[in-house]
Amino acid sequence: MNAKNSTQIEIDTILSQALELGQTGDFRQALSLSERAFALAADGAHEDAFCDAGIQCGAALGWLGRSEEAIEYVQRILQRVVKRNDQVREARARAVYANILLEVGLDTECYEEASRAASMATSPEQADVLLKAMDLQALVMIFADDFRSAAPLLDEAVMIADQHGFDRVSAMLLMHIGLLNTRIAEGKLEEGDQKSHDEYLEIALHQTEQAIQMARESGNRRIELVGSANLAEFMSDFGRFDEALAWLENWQKMQDIATPGNWVHYYYTLCDFELERGNIDAALKAGHQAIDAAKNISSADNYANAVRRLGRAYEVAGDYKSALEMHKLFHNEFRRRTAEKGRWKGKVDELNQEMERVKALLQDASSDMERLKEEALTDPLTGLANRRAFDQHMEQLYLQCGHKYAIAVLDLDHFKAVNDAFSHVLGDKVLRKVADQLTNGCRGTDLICRIGGEEFALIFSGSTPKQIHQVCERLRTSIEMYNWTTLAEGLEMTASIGVAHATPGHTPAEVFAKADNRLFYAKAKGRNRVVTGISTFEQDESKLASVK
Repeated sequence: MNAKNSTQIEIDTILSQALELGQTGDFRQALSLSERAFALAADGAHEDAFCDAGIQCGAALGWLGRSEEAIEYVQRILQRVVKRNDQVREARARAVYANILLEVGLDTECYEEASRAASMATSPEQADVLLKAMDLQALVMIFADDFRSAAPLLDEAVMIADQHGFDRVSAMLLMHIGLLNTRIAEGKLEEGDQKSHDEYLEIALHQTEQAIQMARESGNRRIELVGSANLAEFMSDFGRFDEALAWLENWQKMQDIATPGNWVHYYYTLCDFELERGNIDAALKAGHQAIDAAKNISSADNYANAVRRLGRAYEVAGDYKSALEMHKLFHNEFRRRTAEKGRWKGKVDELNQEMERVKALLQDASSDMERLKEEALTDPLTGLANRRAFDQHMEQLYLQCGHKYAIAVLDLDHFKAVNDAFSHVLGDKVLRKVADQLTNGCRGTDLICRIGGEEFALIFSGSTPKQIHQVCERLRTSIEMYNWTTLAEGLEMTASIGVAHATPGHTPAEVFAKADNRLFYAKAKGRNRVVTGISTFEQDESKLASVK
């Protein structure tokens, strides 16, 4: 067995373990393993595994409340799979993306992404993706009080899950059916219908108990954890405090897998529980703990829920001044979250525009290949070789078996922010200046190409790995240290570079993929760095160290 196949088997094993941990609710361990697989795949020609690992990293980060990182992972993977026309992985990535969007409060965008994922998940092997998409669609409907639409969608999802024997998914769906009836109960209470409220809440209670039982039997600890907090809420509402306390204690037994969002839920449930049984001081303490736990996560609802619970506790305590402060804080948080949602929406819109642009380019390329063959080999903006020239050189390398070469892929960090803050005209000036620096820092025999946007590729011939690293580090430093304020006050630029060397048995395309993956890895680990390889130490670490 060659090294490439051996690494692929190792990556597949790690990803399988990570998936199992994610399905049972241990997202920290799932992330640790997914990052390890990501590092292994980034250091070789394992493009499918690289995308799979990136998707799983994004999913785990999303559940852990690290939405900014999660979105960056998934958006980058989406860009790659769309370019490859890999609709299977695109569907999976979009389902994960939809889940993250729901966490940050973009319900409409979540529904749209989930719908795209559902439309792509057409084969029986993609049933898990379809179910995830359907569940997310139903949750958006529930949050919009569209119960008539959500109920049949969840019922259909349960049937599909049962057909495929997905007991863990069935437990999740059943808990969300319980959530549906909880929201109906809340609506009945707002209407003043206490009897109907109690009836629907009782139904939700039984459905949640069934979900927990199914979760225990299938090993879905996450559903048991969330369900335990839900049942503690139900029991408190009914004045069944001993049972509520038992479910809170059951939650505590599983706190090793609790995410920051789970802790917020636990504390504000504890606040309600203590308030219902008259322990005001304990309720106030739990309310403050909920707020502290919610401060550092991106969930759109957790912080507001915590503030609302604490405000109610202050009202019951007769501390109306503090209650008013909580009321003000709630509305300030609402305004802040609204602004934050606008920022997230901008990122989503930007990605969708890029996806449409890439798909249009792919369609144009397939329908107008003859015209492309006649295009010039020079990029008109920078004067460097363009993507077509790069592709032609790659074909030549393929025919030159045994030829020693290295490929570096360089990408300017946060370049979009330059265009947004200073204008596209200035962005073009930056690209021309970078092209000059690359030309001055390389030999005449090296090929320097602008292969798209702010991305450049360099092909070095006949140099040692140490020499190539020194050249790339010099290029990176020259970009970082250049006095960019001569173009605009406050302007700074850095670049990330991934490098791969030709090795026997690997095609130029595989060498380029390795370099591109290392570039991605450099971006994921902090930017403004050169990555020429990923050490065994880093691959084996359960928590990957930053690549320097």
